[in-house]
Amino acid sequence: MVSKEIGGKAAAVASPTEQVKFSERFNSFLHANRKLFMALGVVAVVLVVGLGVYSMVSSATFAKSTVALEQLESDYEAWQKADESGKAALVPALAEKADALVSRYSKRYDGAKATMIKAELLVSSNDPAGAEKAYASIADTAPKSHLAPVALANAAAVAENRGDNEAALAYLTRADKAYPEAPGIGRVVLSIGRLNEGMKQYDKAMEAYNRLIASGIESDWTKLAHDRIILLKSLGLVQ
Repeated sequence: MVSKEIGGKAAAVASPTEQVKFSERFNSFLHANRKLFMALGVVAVVLVVGLGVYSMVSSATFAKSTVALEQLESDYEAWQKADESGKAALVPALAEKADALVSRYSKRYDGAKATMIKAELLVSSNDPAGAEKAYASIADTAPKSHLAPVALANAAAVAENRGDNEAALAYLTRADKAYPEAPGIGRVVLSIGRLNEGMKQYDKAMEAYNRLIASGIESDWTKLAHDRIILLKSLGLVQ
C-alpha cells in the first residue's frame, strides 16, 4: 500500500465531475453579471481615452504657452534695449501681451514670468502700487515657482521705496519663512535686519543678523551682518 502522507496529509485532488460543476458555476456567474463587467469595461476604456486626451491637450497647451512666452520675452528684451522715449511707446502693446498670457496661463510658470514682466513695465510707468501688487500676486498664483521669492523681494523693494516699511518687512518675512533655501535668501534676511534697525527694533535686527551669520554661509550679506552687529554694539544700542 502506498502512503498518501509525506510529512503531512496529501492535497485533495478535485474529481472531473467537480471540475465540470465549478466551470458551470463560473460561467453562470459571468452570465449573470455580464452587464456589470461590460460597464466596467466601458469605464476602463473611457478612462484610458480620457487620459490620452488630457495628455494631448496638456502638451498642446504647454507648446502654445511656451511660444507665447518666448515672443513676450523677445519683445521685452527689445524694450529693455530701447531708449527712454522708445520704451514709453512700446509699453502699451507689451503690457497687453503680458496681460493676455497671464489671463490664459495664470497658474503656470508662463503666467508667472509674464506677471514679472508686467510688474517691470509698471515700475517704468511710475505705477509702484500696481507693480507691488503684480509682484506679490506671483507668490499666490505660482508659490512653487523659483520666481516667487524673487517676486516677494521685489514687492518689498517697491513698498520700501514708497515709504511703507511695514509692508516691505511683511513681504520679506514671508519670503524668509516660505523659501529658506532659495538662492539669495541671505539678502532677504539682511534686509529684514536692516528694516528692523531703521524702525529702531534693534533686538529684531540683531536676531536677523545673528541668524544670517549662524547659517555658516560666507557671502557679502554675512559680512555686512557682522559689520552691523559691531556698529550696533559700539553705539550701545544692543548688548
